Amino acid sequence: MSKNNEKRIHTRRLALDAVMVALYFALSMIAIPIGGLKLTFEHLPVILCALMFGPVDALVVGGLGEFINQMLTFGFTPTTVLWMTPAMFRGLSMGLAVVLARKSMGLDALLEKKVPVAFLITCVISGLVCSLLNTFTLYVDSKMFGYYSYAMVFGVLWVRLAASAVSSVVMTVAAKPVAVALRKAKLI
Repeated sequence: MSKNNEKRIHTRRLALDAVMVALYFALSMIAIPIGGLKLTFEHLPVILCALMFGPVDALVVGGLGEFINQMLTFGFTPTTVLWMTPAMFRGLSMGLAVVLARKSMGLDALLEKKVPVAFLITCVISGLVCSLLNTFTLYVDSKMFGYYSYAMVFGVLWVRLAASAVSSVVMTVAAKPVAVALRKAKLI
């Protein structure tokens, strides 16, 4: 591969990462409120990035997307990094799973099969862990800023986990047509 072609591929990858960060932020603004919870699909770009480029890019996309979300919604607070952690975890865990099981849940497997079961299970598990990390962050944030209420933080944990599982399944199913469209557009 020539040096010029290598630069072009690196530039394309960086541009796609930037688009995924912007998409993460846009999807974080579009949420379906359910009681005190928010059902969102902001992690779809992180999952797609994990499929396309692996754990490092997905971690960066999740971290930067959530950082922008936090900055524009709440500003910088002592817990900003904690709020970024779930999205970064999801990117890292999904990316590592794709690298470790590329044949059964990589991008090519997703494009060839309906939705690989291993991909679905990994997505749901990472979503549940993200919900637990969000709950922990909410607990720390509420203790630091004095708005702690056991019912608010832990009372809806099961509902939060159920919403996360549903959201993860929907994002897993949505990942296939988006990946197909990206492949047809010759972006991946």
